[in-house]
Amino acid sequence: MKDFFHSVKFKILICIGALLLGLMTYVAVTVGKETPPEQIIGTITYPFVSAANGIADGVSGFIDKLVNADKYKTENDELNAKLSEMYKQTMDYETLQKENERLREMLELKQKNEDYQFSEPCDVIARNANDIYGGFTVGIGENSGLSENDPVITSVGLVGRVTRTAANYARVTTIISPDVNVGVYTMRSKTTGVIENTVESATKGMCLMSDILKDADIEVGDIIFTSGKSGLFPADIMVGTVTEVYDDPNGLSRHALIQPAEDVKAVTMAFVITDFSGKGIPFEIGE
Repeated sequence: MKDFFHSVKFKILICIGALLLGLMTYVAVTVGKETPPEQIIGTITYPFVSAANGIADGVSGFIDKLVNADKYKTENDELNAKLSEMYKQTMDYETLQKENERLREMLELKQKNEDYQFSEPCDVIARNANDIYGGFTVGIGENSGLSENDPVITSVGLVGRVTRTAANYARVTTIISPDVNVGVYTMRSKTTGVIENTVESATKGMCLMSDILKDADIEVGDIIFTSGKSGLFPADIMVGTVTEVYDDPNGLSRHALIQPAEDVKAVTMAFVITDFSGKGIPFEIGE
């Protein structure tokens, strides 16, 4: 038997088998229908053919990347440049919108108060997380005309006053701090008082209005404005709304908690009033 596999007859049979296999493959390709032997052979050889095709595809892809690496890099760089430009244009548009909104607010404030002189709109650039009164720093200072005690406002209402300045920045103390005292009145009844804050009122995010006469007409919902008598703050800037009224322990006066018109701990941009009619009178408690 061993001699048979080395004989000429065996080799002839091998050649005939190969010829038949080739013929069956040709017929299957041209006619589109496989014979049973072809199906068996196809089933056996499919994993090897599939693996070979996968390897060929992988090698082809690797060669393509290797040959066209510079081309792909250039295309990728061009795409990144386009995306960067689109992002820049979007940011520029948003910045322009923000600046236009600021200028519009300033124009409206100026139209209502012709005697006001404003600084440029200023961004809040820093906050002290440990300051329970919400003090912050703005990104302009003496070079922009700011000075100590200048009122700080938004289009909504009073925020506080400048308490320290440098060339390019300024520190703002807010209206909920005990360091800011403001003479105020109620719009409805013209009842007067003074903002004299405490730690307790500040922790609630409120202003405390004191020196209210015992029989004064003041109630929850009254809107509070600056009185402007001392010259430190202009008159008629909105401060906030009364949320609670109660008697002082001495029985001679009353107090009112004021919800500020502007959330001083959330302010991101403000205006500084650098000059106004009547400015310059020394500060007096109970303006």
